[in-house]
Amino acid sequence: MYCAEEFQKAGVGIFPIRAGVHVGKGNIVAERLIHTGMGISFDIEGTAYERMEHGEFLVRPGEVICLWPLAWHELTEYQGVPLQTIWMELTGSSVPDVARLFGVTRQAPIIRPARREDTYKLFKEIVAGFHSPIRHHPGHFLQRFYRLAELCAESTTRTETARRTTETLVQRAIRVCETGMLTFPTVAELARRLGVSQNTLLNACRRELRISAVELIAQIKLQKAKELLRTTDHKLLHIAEACGFHSLSHFIHSFHQAEHRTPGEWRQRLKRSTESKLRKKRLS
Repeated sequence: MYCAEEFQKAGVGIFPIRAGVHVGKGNIVAERLIHTGMGISFDIEGTAYERMEHGEFLVRPGEVICLWPLAWHELTEYQGVPLQTIWMELTGSSVPDVARLFGVTRQAPIIRPARREDTYKLFKEIVAGFHSPIRHHPGHFLQRFYRLAELCAESTTRTETARRTTETLVQRAIRVCETGMLTFPTVAELARRLGVSQNTLLNACRRELRISAVELIAQIKLQKAKELLRTTDHKLLHIAEACGFHSLSHFIHSFHQAEHRTPGEWRQRLKRSTESKLRKKRLS
């Protein structure tokens, strides 16, 4: 099994809270809500018909689907064929980055990994570790999880390569900041990771966005903070730290300047709106 406290002490922003294997009988029609974090499922046998807010999808054997937090999805075993899947649900401050790590979006949540058997093996090892009576070090999960993400990303290598050839320097900078799983880079670190000088990065930001590189990073920090406020129940201090703010007061001040309300007020307003929508959906 995995211990959440060990993940937190290690500064890891993601860990599993549920995992298992589902074996159907060919007659399942279910509506589910992913409550706290990203759900990731691998289809072993049968085909799943998934109906979600952003579209309807068929998940076939050998494919992986990512399910977003606080999003309803209707699952049906397609054409009465029994469905067998292996799955995990993740939580933590870095959950919003999982989709980018795997290369999926809400509109395109399905990946066919390059190596099916290796993908299945990694899923089994992660699920086995979750249910094992022996406590595993976070590295046991992380090593397998990031390798799983790597296999999924391999399936979109050609598309990714084509996309990168058309990216501007600023677009590359945004992608690097958004896909960082644990920390935000400084301007100097970002320029180094992009392979350019600070002046080149600064000039590109001024030219393309009419803002400084510092302002660009600040905007991305706030976007990630809003995602964490929306998808987790973490304390404001933890969110401030995860998003690279110097202190809680700095986070609150920056957020209020951008949104004209505090992070706590923004979260409560969003929570009330979400609860209202869920009530209406259940009654309809």
